[in-house]
Amino acid sequence: MGLHKRDNSSNWYYAFQVKNKKYVGSTGTANKTKALQVEREMRNKIHSETFLGEAEEVSLRDAVLRYLEPRKQFSYYRGMESISRKMFGSKRDSKSKKDYPCYGLPTNLLLHEIQTKHVERLVAKRRAEGDKPATIKHEIGLIRSTLREMQKLGYKTARDVVFPQLKTSYRLRYLDSNDEAALLRELDPKIIRSGLKSVEERTPEMQRNVQDNYDLVIMLLDTGCRYSEAANIPWSCIDLEAGTLSIYRSKVNNEDVLYMTNRLREVMTRRFAERLPDARYVFENKVGKARGYAAQAIKKAMDRAGLNDENVVRDKGGKVTMHTLRHSYASKLVKNGISLFEVSVLLGHSDSKMTQRYAHLAPNDASRKAVSLIDSLQADSLVNR
Repeated sequence: MGLHKRDNSSNWYYAFQVKNKKYVGSTGTANKTKALQVEREMRNKIHSETFLGEAEEVSLRDAVLRYLEPRKQFSYYRGMESISRKMFGSKRDSKSKKDYPCYGLPTNLLLHEIQTKHVERLVAKRRAEGDKPATIKHEIGLIRSTLREMQKLGYKTARDVVFPQLKTSYRLRYLDSNDEAALLRELDPKIIRSGLKSVEERTPEMQRNVQDNYDLVIMLLDTGCRYSEAANIPWSCIDLEAGTLSIYRSKVNNEDVLYMTNRLREVMTRRFAERLPDARYVFENKVGKARGYAAQAIKKAMDRAGLNDENVVRDKGGKVTMHTLRHSYASKLVKNGISLFEVSVLLGHSDSKMTQRYAHLAPNDASRKAVSLIDSLQADSLVNR
């Protein structure tokens, strides 16, 4: 109990118990003095709510900001921050980066005052604005997650909000062996193409970036990790002798030990041999910190490989993104007979229902039996002619 640090974060985390209930969370700071102050304040809030029946009021907007603050270090933060702006009436154009008004919830709406009608109106307005169910689902999910976390932290919250069930239907995009080969060709550290100098002409930093992009994609393809889990992994989580890596999944707050493929083990062995003496992370930025979200070069390689050509996107059901590499790992396993339960464990899903999206890829034994039967019937028909 008290303050502690995690391998994947420079911030201090608090952990304490009140009436046999455990409270754990980020203090949002790497300064221990400030972290101690945050922990004391959190203890006081929980104590007040538990023993005195008091709960601090907070607006929905401030609550969302407090929910996002300790998540700044994660790759999904920018997307969530964009969703929060939109929630309160400001959309940002992805190309021009300009903000323009849209429907938003009142900025002075208190967290405990939010009602089902506020959520329903937000959903109705987003549909009228042309948002797809999957997009609306992210916004509603942020409200729900904020309510849940603020309740744990002792703030006064609404407890009877009914959230709508939004049905989303889309085809699952994943890379087949040809797609994967095309992407790795575009990321090959030795490749010579327009806009990229030859290996001899590159600076050490430039070559490191090119190599990092290739190696990171290998890790994503061969482990099914989320981008943030792979990009921010420290060397202390890599065991080359055993051929394993320990993954802390911050999104679902669980840990896994995964075995490396031969290909990934070769990558890690090379990187370990070439690392700087004081390197803490497997993938570092230019100042020696964890790489963080830096995927632009990989996304451009996806485009160059033709994975997002208009006809390909239409035929295969969607664009290739960084998360597609995770889908590709899962699809490869399911297609080759690994059970959905085992895939769920390997992906670190908090709910096995999430793995059902891959169910249609499982080998279809019924279809094989049907083909065998029809072939047999057709053969008998030919013999009896």
